[in-house]
Amino acid sequence: MTALPPVARALARRTLEVPEAAQPTARSVGGGCISEAARVEAAGRAVFLKWRDGAPADFFDAEADGLDRLRAAGLRVPRVLGHAHDGRCGAIALEALDEGAASARAMADAGRRLALLHGRRGLAPGLARDNYIGSLPQPNAPEPGGAWLAFWKQRRLLALSRGLPQGLRQRLERLDPTGVLAEPEGGCALLHGDLWSGNLLCDREGLAWFIDPAVYAGHPEVDLAMTRLFGGFPAAFYDAYQEVAGRFDREHLARCDLLNLTPLIVHARLFGAGYLSQVESVLTRFGA
Repeated sequence: MTALPPVARALARRTLEVPEAAQPTARSVGGGCISEAARVEAAGRAVFLKWRDGAPADFFDAEADGLDRLRAAGLRVPRVLGHAHDGRCGAIALEALDEGAASARAMADAGRRLALLHGRRGLAPGLARDNYIGSLPQPNAPEPGGAWLAFWKQRRLLALSRGLPQGLRQRLERLDPTGVLAEPEGGCALLHGDLWSGNLLCDREGLAWFIDPAVYAGHPEVDLAMTRLFGGFPAAFYDAYQEVAGRFDREHLARCDLLNLTPLIVHARLFGAGYLSQVESVLTRFGA
């Protein structure tokens, strides 16, 4: 049985609505590399609980906000049951899901839902609040003039690369994406923002759920690019996406490679210098 910190234990009791004398059971589960997680059960009910010691006060509030935005926009995400912070540790309680094997049906449904989300254009780049990608602060204030490309370079490449070697940051400054990337037609769309394979969960009923977002408005290919970063999603996902959004053009994969500078930079900061060579390789390929 997993020991829960006080704020997480109190949140579990509140969301499960169990009396003080009851003893919920907590079983550790994979929660990613940033937070700890457990499935907590009592009186025949269950909740998925995540917590992080030393989390900023708004850390799980930002996650809850992102999930609520995605749900309102039509993605299937776990319901937020509550979140709390005691000045030292933060926690969030989510609808518990019974994880199952990925299926073509689930991946196709995910692809269609993401395409429908991306089809709702007309947003300005960024978000009305800042949030987090992994444990890194993610600034979302728009750039003067409201251009997507300026936002991507300033708020993503340069802002998120702070702390990396100065020479690498100078190369990022020199990068000119305009020969490869363009402003999104019709404006930006709401993005999941951190859509690698670990953040798409399939349940035992064959449904796909989007989890752990880093939400903001941007170019839809940002999400598509990250799905390809660590091995890619199954073909059923991309086929279904294209049924809704239209076929990818010949330059799609090249644009994805460039857009993936952002998650590679994030991984270099969070998980070590092993990712720096990949960042440098992309910069070299695109002339910086």
